[in-house]
Amino acid sequence: MQLNEDLFSMIIDPVRLAGVFVSSWRAAGEWAFKGPPESCALFHYVAQGSIAIDIGPGNSSLLHQGDLALFPHGTAHRIGSSTTAAATSLEELLPNRRTGQFIRIEIPGEDQTSELLCAGLHYDDQSAAPLYQLLPESLVIRNYQIEGEPLLHGAIQGLLREVERVSEDKSFALHRGLELIYVLGLRAALEVSSLKTPSPCAPVDQRIVNALLYIHTKYMERSTVAQIASAAGMSRSAFSLSFRQAMGCSPARYLSKLRVSKAQTLLTTTSLTREEIAHRVGFESAVGLYLALRSASREHVSHAKSPSRTIHSERKTMLN
Repeated sequence: MQLNEDLFSMIIDPVRLAGVFVSSWRAAGEWAFKGPPESCALFHYVAQGSIAIDIGPGNSSLLHQGDLALFPHGTAHRIGSSTTAAATSLEELLPNRRTGQFIRIEIPGEDQTSELLCAGLHYDDQSAAPLYQLLPESLVIRNYQIEGEPLLHGAIQGLLREVERVSEDKSFALHRGLELIYVLGLRAALEVSSLKTPSPCAPVDQRIVNALLYIHTKYMERSTVAQIASAAGMSRSAFSLSFRQAMGCSPARYLSKLRVSKAQTLLTTTSLTREEIAHRVGFESAVGLYLALRSASREHVSHAKSPSRTIHSERKTMLN
């Protein structure tokens, strides 16, 4: 999913990140742990050595020194010295993780030592832009790609120096640095067309990009699918088909999700009435907004309970 800067801004702007936990690992010998699904974004940075990450059958990746792996949706995965090492449950290894905690972990052994930095960052997935929900399960940015991004490279090196001196009860600066690395890493991953990841991204048709730019800048207007198709330079029927193939849902459904996302942000950050918010984000009335919010809430609960969620299916539709 190769994106221009405007489209990337639309993905990340509504996402309000906050550091949840940080762990610095130094592990040797044969080791592995398996983490559960997390309600936050995750990343792993390999400072030394190499590690194997496994999301599921046929979906593994080997990371070397300087590589960065992102998990935008907190997808459950296995991480270790190899794909065959016996895995310990992360909950068993770290049974009492606390919000804001910084942990140092030592796994002794005789073979090559690996060092990595792991972090979790909370965000409200209901207020995230629909485009964010369609990001793949994981993204890997290689060392040479990071070196080609001076700001990202500098942020990582600065964070590693902070880790060396931070104490477990004084990690405020560390958490702020995590947010910067995640955003810059995500931007780098989405801009690299040759990126090799466990879930490879396909380029989005420029006409669909034009349509998305139109939707995100005019969502508060009473736009029809025909008007959006015209902005994309396509007939309505061809546009509807191409949009669904690229985004996993119809243009009208995507527009509704975006309006709900914008409304949820206004509900939590302003004192506007529901009627005012409804008109500001493109709904005809507070009743229409209420029904859309209720539908989104039900869908969110349904997805959380289902192991094969619709959002996951939409990502597959877009990425394959």
